[in-house]
Amino acid sequence: MSNDLQVIGNEYPVTSPTYGPSGDLFAVSASGDIFRYSTAEGYDGEFQMEAWGNSSGQPMGIDFDSQGVAFVCDAAHQAIFRILRVEREGGTFAHQIDPYVKEYEQSQFLGPNSLCLSRQTGMLYFTDSGPFGETSLQNPRGSVFAISPSTQLLIPLCLNTLAHPCGVALSPDEKNIYVAEMAMNRILRFTQHPPQVFHCSVFAQLSGRFGPTALAVSAAGDIYVAHFDFADNAETGRVVVLNPEGEVTAAISVPGPEITGLCISPDQRHLVVTERSTTSLYRTPLPA
Repeated sequence: MSNDLQVIGNEYPVTSPTYGPSGDLFAVSASGDIFRYSTAEGYDGEFQMEAWGNSSGQPMGIDFDSQGVAFVCDAAHQAIFRILRVEREGGTFAHQIDPYVKEYEQSQFLGPNSLCLSRQTGMLYFTDSGPFGETSLQNPRGSVFAISPSTQLLIPLCLNTLAHPCGVALSPDEKNIYVAEMAMNRILRFTQHPPQVFHCSVFAQLSGRFGPTALAVSAAGDIYVAHFDFADNAETGRVVVLNPEGEVTAAISVPGPEITGLCISPDQRHLVVTERSTTSLYRTPLPA
């Protein structure tokens, strides 16, 4: 466990850490709150937490486009919301919350879990798993979708066949989409060939612990995998590092095994981790 581990916050249980376009760190809470962690001293300063918004539901995942618009997976509403924060006169703020997508071919989602945005095309990728246990080895009905920003047309990458798909992330060149299939304890890779025609294969099969819950990909292409387990079974958390060939190159230990979210800081120096059993948000240096 790194001696440089920093506890950013442990007052509220949060998940899905991500950085907005201004460089501030965000995370969501099951209470509906979206929190922002900002620092005036850059990435090495102390973080100050504030409530940035609320999805009026149960947010599970969040990402921002380059204009600062938040896209939020909400399990309570079984939908993805688009949230725009608008500044009013006098320094107050208002939030415009619009449903972005909530069904596929007139069928309600199970409950979107996590998402990521393409910086090149604006395509949004998300997993639909429902609450924990809704899709499982015995009931593999989870899906992965892509949404075109121009038409809002849903493209199913994998439909009603996965056992609790959760974390999703893009390779640096955005040609590959990685998905954590938690109940199968493995990472899937969707490859585009030709563009927007997707082929799925098993990228890495994990062993031990319960399964992967979250993914983050560095600028160099390394994949950071949150290898979740229950606090009854393990004392510490484990983040496995895979190279672009799917080989394990390192492992990072953090307090608490119930890791729910990962992201990498914009300067590529730190990994941010959310952990449920300690209700904590951690930041640790990336391996050299």
